Amino acid sequence: MGESHVISALSNKRAELAGIVIQLERQLGQQQADLAHLDATMRLFDPDIRPNRIRARQQRARSAWFRPGECLRLIYDELRDAVQPMTTRELAERIMRVKAMPMVDDRQRELVQKTIRRRTRPGSRLHTDQRERCPRR
Repeated sequence: MGESHVISALSNKRAELAGIVIQLERQLGQQQADLAHLDATMRLFDPDIRPNRIRARQQRARSAWFRPGECLRLIYDELRDAVQPMTTRELAERIMRVKAMPMVDDRQRELVQKTIRRRTRPGSRLHTDQRERCPRR
């Protein structure tokens, strides 16, 4: 038979995950009920409306390091002050310094760098010629 401490630890983890699943299922049921009530309310105002044709909007996770719009503003500020092109790594390090974020390990810098890459990829606001709209300090 397997090691009892391993089985015990795995059983505890399974119990934890099962509890999370039950909680999420309750939340899902409540959200579905709220959605049904909202659909019924919309039909009161417009009987011909088809709520299922309204596209769902994806919730985005917020960054723990930046307020909404702050990362893009910091990117603009750093690029405006740059004398030569810089890599996303250099940009991440500069922004971390400006935000006084501790550079204790490469993992944190990589996560900030990933956030910057998401903000600078084609299709984001940075690539839609809005640099001219960014106010100078």
